[in-house]
Amino acid sequence: MKNKEYTHLREQVQKIEEKILAIMGRNVDFNMERTRLQRKYEQVEKLIWKRKHLLDKMFVAKTEEVKRMEQLNNRLLDLTQKMLSRTEALYRNLMTVTYDPEFDDDVEVEGSLRFSLNGQSSVLPMANDDYYGSNFYEIFCVVDWLYTCNYLGTEEIECINISLADYSTEMSSEELGFNDDLNDGSSWYMPSMPSADKLNHLCICHAIHALSYHKPYSIPDILRMNDFCVEVKVKHQHWEEQDGCGWKWWERCSFEKFRDKFVREAEQNRAPQIRLGQEIANRTRLYFYDYLEGISADIPGVESWKEPFSDEVRYRWRPQKDCFYLDKNIDDYLRELYEFVRR
Repeated sequence: MKNKEYTHLREQVQKIEEKILAIMGRNVDFNMERTRLQRKYEQVEKLIWKRKHLLDKMFVAKTEEVKRMEQLNNRLLDLTQKMLSRTEALYRNLMTVTYDPEFDDDVEVEGSLRFSLNGQSSVLPMANDDYYGSNFYEIFCVVDWLYTCNYLGTEEIECINISLADYSTEMSSEELGFNDDLNDGSSWYMPSMPSADKLNHLCICHAIHALSYHKPYSIPDILRMNDFCVEVKVKHQHWEEQDGCGWKWWERCSFEKFRDKFVREAEQNRAPQIRLGQEIANRTRLYFYDYLEGISADIPGVESWKEPFSDEVRYRWRPQKDCFYLDKNIDDYLRELYEFVRR
């Protein structure tokens, strides 16, 4: 890199950081009034990404940087595998250790790997810090704040989430998604970066790729990261309505109980000008919205993420006898609905 080009890039980095810190303040306040950043976060985010691209252009892969990348790449690969292994072990022990079928409507096991900013010691100095001209620590504080406020999406570098409602303990590691398929021996090489050819002897792990391509961190930033956190946690979930009905209660009750619940609630809550059948129809269509008006993946030619939908696709269940206009159809309507949602 020519001296003139380097000087220009370095000056741009410093000007961008001055703008960022002018908006955020020299000491990032984690209790800052949210409305202040809501007015400014888009501007800050653009500056953060612009800074990243400039520092990546300045990256020259000196001997110390290549050595640091080798160490970090091995560390993140090891932490990814430990996170997956620990999450799987915890998941497979659930059925015999913590799972309570009388209480748990669902249990989720989540494993994650993330960079953890715990003060100045979380940012390792390097011999060429002055070359980049960046105030690495203060910018890390800004990025960390943005993640804390959910302005940059998720801060996890790698993560996995398993629910007992969707999986079985008899499934293999591969079926459960615990195999580290993203690190299959092929490098997540970074050919678009200047001086990246000096790293092509490394098998770059997916965590490095995630940090450098999907997070607002430059390669010089990543090389200075010192603290990483692997977190594995279990979440036991139980839901109840005011009348004591639990999660998907209709799957475990008779039609009579199903009918009585909706009739009773409609009688108690409807306005005087609303008929009983009208209240029942309105309530059940809201209650079972995902069943009645959701998009079915088995409808040919329809993909669940495409919108808008035609009425023919959106309303995939039509009762033969609707009670919205005729109260005498209440039992027939609820019978049809009961059989539909239990399928």
